[in-house]
Amino acid sequence: MPTLTHRLLTNQYRNILNVSGWSSLFNHVFSAKTLRSGLTFTWFPYLINVGAIILLLTGTNCSRVSDDFISIHLKPNNEKVQMSKFIDEVEYLTLRAPRGVRIGAIEKVIVHNNEYFIRHTPSNPAITVFDSDGRFKHNIGKHGRGPGEYVGLHDFTINHQQNEVVLMDLMVQKMHYYCTEGKYKFSNDLPIHALKFSWLNDDDFIFWVGNLYNDLMNKDESQLWNVYVVNKDLNIKSKYLEVPKEFMGVMNGSSPSSLSPYKEGVNIVSPLSNYIYHYRKGEFRTKYYLDFGSLNCDFINEFRQYNGLASSFVFNLRKTGATYYSNQFFEFENHLYFTFISNDKMYSVIYDKLNEASHVGIGYPDDDINNAIFGRAVGNNQNRLITVIEPLLLLDDEEKFPEKLEHLRLSPRSNAFLALYKLH
Repeated sequence: MPTLTHRLLTNQYRNILNVSGWSSLFNHVFSAKTLRSGLTFTWFPYLINVGAIILLLTGTNCSRVSDDFISIHLKPNNEKVQMSKFIDEVEYLTLRAPRGVRIGAIEKVIVHNNEYFIRHTPSNPAITVFDSDGRFKHNIGKHGRGPGEYVGLHDFTINHQQNEVVLMDLMVQKMHYYCTEGKYKFSNDLPIHALKFSWLNDDDFIFWVGNLYNDLMNKDESQLWNVYVVNKDLNIKSKYLEVPKEFMGVMNGSSPSSLSPYKEGVNIVSPLSNYIYHYRKGEFRTKYYLDFGSLNCDFINEFRQYNGLASSFVFNLRKTGATYYSNQFFEFENHLYFTFISNDKMYSVIYDKLNEASHVGIGYPDDDINNAIFGRAVGNNQNRLITVIEPLLLLDDEEKFPEKLEHLRLSPRSNAFLALYKLH
């Protein structure tokens, strides 16, 4: 068991080395196995010298993290996790919309005042609001170029205190503000060219850049950052997760869970790191480390061997057999739920926070409650994981729907519907 001194040292140097690309060496030197063998003390003088050099090169870093974090040990398992092991009950919400309102691929769901705000794309990008029974209420804004309309709907968030929906429109570099009833209020210039953003309880916004940097637009910038926090007036307050120049233009990806709200803060997920960070009221810290053991991906080494476009690097990781987690990370009082990719196969994980146990299974969990399928995670609400299910995927070989879902009156042409899983 690492001592407190060891944890503090490892945290301090890991943050320095992460920025500078030395994390693989660091993880080996400070691993439990190396510590037991005594080899760390052979390496330590050299590591101190390396750390000193890096400190001179990097200077003061806004993203320094000193907190301890939880390591989650993971190993791919070719059996499915049984849903009943961690789900108490399942509620299905069919989405009933007028004929003229077409529901596309559902990508993100936020619950506000018992209403479901659903972002769906791609043919007709929109945010559509449904009540707690799945009845259509209204759309937020409209796709177009007129007053109060948006050209591109890249993300949205809700200011729960002001009952305000905010849309990110990268096409015109604007943030559009609407009442939760759908009425347009005003627009502001985007403070950051980012992929995702989220409202924070202290009335700030947090932006996930996803490394949208290139040699043309950012050639004169000495430091690049992946996370920005701005105040309600959209002035930058702080910056976190410095991007090494070597990785300029290497897309770090985006997903509904790149910024995953939890309680009064937000978890920050990056496909090019095994760390999960957390921001809350001015405090930025490392919260979890996903340890795949011998299957850990050396992202720096993979990138140096990659000959394609930097912007396509993440999308080509699957071809290398790399292990990295993907786009669904949600935290609850007693559990984490997320997925990861290993050797081009997807695995799902339920992490029991109380018992510090990981339940890993290939694909999505097995629905042994309703003999249906486990949905794709798109949001969370209190202790419920919100997933989306496409009706066509439920049909068996005889083109029949599961018996326990007959009350939903589904047809192959039905809209996708939500499955709400209440965790233990």
